[in-house]
Amino acid sequence: MTGPLSWYCANNIRVTGFIRSGSGYLTGSDLSEYFSSSLTITEFEQKLVSANGQFSVIIRRGKEIWAAVDRVRNYPLFYMNTEDGWIISEDCYKLAPLLTGRKINPIAASSFLASGFVIGRFTLIEDIFQVEAGSFVVLNEEAFSSFYHNSATGSITDISITQAKAELTRLIHEVFGSHFKALNDRFIAVPLSGGYDSRLIAAMCAKYHPENVICYTYGSEMSPEITPAKEVAKRAGLRWINIVYDNELIKDYMLDGYFEKYFTYASGLTSMFFLQEYFAVRYLKENKLIPENCVFMPGFSGDMIAGSHLTPDMQRGMTSIQTAELIFREFFRLIKIRKKEKEEILKLIAKNILPDNYHKWTEIESWDMKERQSKLIVNSAKVYKYFGYEYIMPFWDKLLIDFFSGLPFELKLNKKLYDLVLREEIFGGLNLNLKNEILASSRIKVLQRFKDSLKPYIPSAVIKLLISKESPIFYEEITRYLIEDFGSERFLPPAQPNFYNSYITQWYLLRTKKDMGIIHE
Repeated sequence: MTGPLSWYCANNIRVTGFIRSGSGYLTGSDLSEYFSSSLTITEFEQKLVSANGQFSVIIRRGKEIWAAVDRVRNYPLFYMNTEDGWIISEDCYKLAPLLTGRKINPIAASSFLASGFVIGRFTLIEDIFQVEAGSFVVLNEEAFSSFYHNSATGSITDISITQAKAELTRLIHEVFGSHFKALNDRFIAVPLSGGYDSRLIAAMCAKYHPENVICYTYGSEMSPEITPAKEVAKRAGLRWINIVYDNELIKDYMLDGYFEKYFTYASGLTSMFFLQEYFAVRYLKENKLIPENCVFMPGFSGDMIAGSHLTPDMQRGMTSIQTAELIFREFFRLIKIRKKEKEEILKLIAKNILPDNYHKWTEIESWDMKERQSKLIVNSAKVYKYFGYEYIMPFWDKLLIDFFSGLPFELKLNKKLYDLVLREEIFGGLNLNLKNEILASSRIKVLQRFKDSLKPYIPSAVIKLLISKESPIFYEEITRYLIEDFGSERFLPPAQPNFYNSYITQWYLLRTKKDMGIIHE
């Protein structure tokens, strides 16, 4: 193995990360022991299905290599075939030099530019592949892969809202309480916004881990997140700091000694590297505001598993290709791509959608979890690892994923159950419900979806006039450095003026081609 992760190796088994067992973590030798009894692929898959945590595992059994990542791909694995056999690594940049005549995968590149990530098992470079979230691969004469977790294959629970409230409340306390007990007295950093997810983490810190906690909010001095975050921290009795993003903080960041290695580490030829929290974590580290053994606890992705991405039309009957088209409209929006490229992406999306699943909205959520959440949102936590810190994501605990996956549509639309439980069962007792919430109401969400549906029929020049380019996380100024690096003439215009992530994806693709000597693409 190559790369910066800490791996435990014994008896042809290599593991990294942890599995939560009760109120403790299985790591190192204990994690290796968990998988050691897997003598067949079936036994290996059973272990993976039961595993609850953030982990990757590689096992050699005779001439075969078995490799797997957790449900949301916290620690990615990449593999390729050579004349000497299969090579697997956490660092795809160690594999790329072994290829002769490196080429960009054109469909992967189109997917990356439109969404911020490469879909499926592919990467930006042909012949380098990745282990997908919630899956395992078997490498022998050929490469075989299979998903051990698919949230769309479970059954929908017949449960009343009263029963669901009680069960979700219990699960929240069980999951968070167990994690805090396992962390013992470790120092915890909470990125606190004005939303519910990070507020729940702050609430649980106040209840189970009130000491050794710092909450921080970042963005421009005019960010709407500052006031509610500051108030929540005050009411919860937690230390809070505000990290203001301005020209001085981001000045010449591409030459700061961190960036050059960060963007390759965070992207891995698959994902857009995030810069929105890069400056905050760098600030905390350089100003010694957190200890070296600090554990970050971000709010990824409570809103998603609770139903925030669901829309009323997802409940209708759809074919696999219609489902794929809806997914494309929702998540492939950074730039406009050609019709042929779109059709190829739609085929890849539709390929893994079960045609006989009546509840197509579960297929959309499953796809979102395996693709966008794992490769974009969860992957953004690499910023913590890069600067030398661990992170825990309680919302991706198996108990919470399985609970929300089985809820009926009506309890998930607009996060109905989740928001109700947080307001009435969690925040109420801690006085964390605010008078002027910045969360969008269901009525506003419906109005925004209607506006989005009209955009294809409105001239782009008009859209530019209607949409504000102001970014609460200073992204216009941050991405300007990237644009100037190659020159504005090398960049395509984003689908909307404020889609700043488009500049990050385009810069990364340009830089990848340059660094790998790919000049005729």
